[in-house]
Amino acid sequence: MATRAAREEEVLLGLYNSVAHSAQKEAWEAKRKSLEQVKADQEDELRSVRKDTYQVASMYAMFQSVIFSAVSQSTQLNCQLSWCPSSLCAAVYIAALLAIADKLKSAEDLRQEIDETNLFISALNERLDLLYTLGPQLDLDIQYPRRRLSSSSTAIGLRFLLRPRSLFCVFFLTSFSVLVGLFSSHVLCEHCSPCW
Repeated sequence: MATRAAREEEVLLGLYNSVAHSAQKEAWEAKRKSLEQVKADQEDELRSVRKDTYQVASMYAMFQSVIFSAVSQSTQLNCQLSWCPSSLCAAVYIAALLAIADKLKSAEDLRQEIDETNLFISALNERLDLLYTLGPQLDLDIQYPRRRLSSSSTAIGLRFLLRPRSLFCVFFLTSFSVLVGLFSSHVLCEHCSPCW
């Protein structure tokens, strides 16, 4: 134990005495701190995008509820006019699906950026560990192995839709639309004399 503590003290004294190593240590620590702030900002933005996704889904559910209550309270609508609320609901379903897909894609891109930021932070931590381990013997001119970044988001394609949250969101929209459509058809047929 005493030799390890002495070794750590020797490394720290060497770093203090070496201007280049001391400056590099400060630069890497400042870079790590700025990357941690970037990561925190990215995580905040990811939470905001997720919140927006849920808001779009809840607004869509509220719209479907308004349409269903309007159809159920109207005695003037019958089966022959069912195309009107159906086409309106289909148009809003497609718009909501596209808006949610865009939000899910943004969330996937942010997740990828967070992963890349984590890789940069990890690489900086490794370099700082080397600096603390080797002290002034560390050759600052050597290019240390860099972390390999993940592929770009253009290669991902539509894979973001296969995540469990994405599948749940699409399933929720589709099942809610089908359910409201079936109830609306049933209600319209109750007011239609040829359907009796």
